[in-house]
Amino acid sequence: MKSLIRKLDENISAMAQISVIHLFQLGLKYGIFRKLSEEQAYNSFINSMSFGNKSLLKNLIDTYIQLGIIKKEGETISLNEFEYLLELSPENAKYLLPGWVPIFEEIYKMVDYASITPEHPKILMDFDKDADFWDMRLSLEFNSIYRKIIAEAGKLQDEMRVLDLGCGSVSPLEIGQFLGPNGKYVGIDFSPGILSIAESRIKSAGFDWVILKEMDIRKIMPKNRYDVVIMSFVLEYLDSINRVIKTVMDILEENGKLIIVEPFKENYPNIPAWEFFESLSKEFIGFPYKSSILSALESSNAEFKFSELGKSVLVIKKM
Repeated sequence: MKSLIRKLDENISAMAQISVIHLFQLGLKYGIFRKLSEEQAYNSFINSMSFGNKSLLKNLIDTYIQLGIIKKEGETISLNEFEYLLELSPENAKYLLPGWVPIFEEIYKMVDYASITPEHPKILMDFDKDADFWDMRLSLEFNSIYRKIIAEAGKLQDEMRVLDLGCGSVSPLEIGQFLGPNGKYVGIDFSPGILSIAESRIKSAGFDWVILKEMDIRKIMPKNRYDVVIMSFVLEYLDSINRVIKTVMDILEENGKLIIVEPFKENYPNIPAWEFFESLSKEFIGFPYKSSILSALESSNAEFKFSELGKSVLVIKKM
């Protein structure tokens, strides 16, 4: 599993690093850096730019500030002295996957449309309307890697009961396969479009132990108990994780596991660049801090111990 974990971490790091380069490209394309060669008042600068979507422009400028490309002193902004080193070595290059690159390139292009209006039809980041695009993302080898890690970390096998929060269109098949025919997989997602794709796959496979439910995971009140609960790339869409974490810990069996997969902010300093592009999805809030998850666990009053698998996976065991 060490190789899978390393592959997950190296590709997340590459996604964040490449996103910085594309952010830099946007600053050149829209004349932001040239104009900020002299100090500007923040609000005056935003209003002076011929950028239809002012909210997106503010998000872009704030991201530059987070990364240190632009400095803000009071209400004044200016271009900072900035150097960027893209790290690549033979050791980490062997773990890099090509499949996610075309998907990210499509997302980068969407910014041009979003700069006109946030409702532009070529922004393919809506979970329901653009379910096919999301299915393409979720079907990548990158995503299969963390599902394999989840299966191994949870020791998934027949007769186990698993709850997958924000299951998407592919996990019901790839994770559900480990649990049949006597186990139970419950996948919850709020997108009927994505669940429709998942439903067709599990019917074709004959996985009658896989159950899918259309639901907002912030409002779940499960009646059953589970051996494993999965939350992979879903916390970034929750405005408050405390209630969900508490609910999860309540429904876990003793010695049950909560497995969380995320690019934790403490571990990836360039993650704000990736967040900017993900924010084209209206539901996106921001990738979580690992410390926020641990704080939520402590406030749940459940006894637990946790382990970290690389930089992107937490395994929490209920005691």
